[in-house]
Amino acid sequence: MAARISNTISIFNKYINRTDNYLQASVVPTNGTRLGLTIQNVKDWDNQAQQWIALYILYSDPLTRTSDINKQVKKFIKDFKKFAQPLLDVIASSPNATVTDGTAFNVVLIRKTPTHVHPVITAICNALYKMLGGCKIKFKCRSITDAKRASLAEGANGVEIAYVIGDKNTKAPDADAIDKRVTYSKATFILSLGTVNSGGVLYIYFRWTNTTHPETAGPWSELQIIPII
Repeated sequence: MAARISNTISIFNKYINRTDNYLQASVVPTNGTRLGLTIQNVKDWDNQAQQWIALYILYSDPLTRTSDINKQVKKFIKDFKKFAQPLLDVIASSPNATVTDGTAFNVVLIRKTPTHVHPVITAICNALYKMLGGCKIKFKCRSITDAKRASLAEGANGVEIAYVIGDKNTKAPDADAIDKRVTYSKATFILSLGTVNSGGVLYIYFRWTNTTHPETAGPWSELQIIPII
């Protein structure tokens, strides 16, 4: 806690004024509300700042700086640190706190470990296809090869495909090296390749994916090679 608010009077003066201005800034939502403080918390902080300003004026003037004023200044800083500690704890643990907030209040932000971990999809996407003519191909994807109906794998909300169009002599790259990718939200979908590609060859990979948590995408399937008609 000592590292958050300095006992050095000149540094403390900058700190309390800076943080009060930060909390009083005319933004929507207010910095205080965004960081989890109540309206009363912000008012109390401002009241403390205004009291300090009056006291610091007396301290700064050699004509009014007495031993009693010096004692009041030291006591004020000590009491303010006690007042601020629980509020700074709220700010430090706020999920909305930014690096700028941490710098303004001189706090180390506490980032909580997510309580819900999304596991990586391990199922392989098995795709069957049917030529529809007109260079259109209907795919049905399953996570279990002998399943009767197409369905998304557990944890997935779509199927991602990566493909290239070439000829019978084309050497298809690995799936991760392919830029041409499309994601479908259903396990059954139609890929239209355009009649311009009639007579070509489709080289295609499949995998289960989750568009909300793309880091959980499953492994790519084996390469499928399909003549385009």
